[in-house]
Amino acid sequence: MAEVLSVVASGIAVTQAAQTVGQAIFSVQLWREVKDAPETIQNMLDDLEVTGELVAAIEAELESSALSTGPDGNSCLTPLQDLTIRRCRQIQKKLGDFVGDLAADIASSRKRKRLLAKAQVVLKKETLASYERRLEKALASLNSTLQLNLM
Repeated sequence: MAEVLSVVASGIAVTQAAQTVGQAIFSVQLWREVKDAPETIQNMLDDLEVTGELVAAIEAELESSALSTGPDGNSCLTPLQDLTIRRCRQIQKKLGDFVGDLAADIASSRKRKRLLAKAQVVLKKETLASYERRLEKALASLNSTLQLNLM
């Protein structure tokens, strides 16, 4: 009987130790994400800037191409081209506003507000990832539209 109790007690002790180690690893990972939040946000802002320039360049190229010249001689986009460009800009603006708000909070002069903003970045990473996926889809649609224009 005593052996059974010692085996059960040992099992409980091992489980508690594993749980403690798991919590410590989670805490370290969470702290790293919080610490890296400013860099993550800056990278996203840089990517959004490049994306904006890319969309503007594609729009200018489509408008100047001979295939998109309207009957009156003015440059115009097809409805599909216009839709995909507007969608890219709309999603880029939403993500830019969201990331910009987080960046402003991270740049706060108050330490507590900066720490809370960094934690918000970690807590809202699913929302950020969702916006990024939407932007990637919109850019893929724009790429497809561009490919159609080249045919």
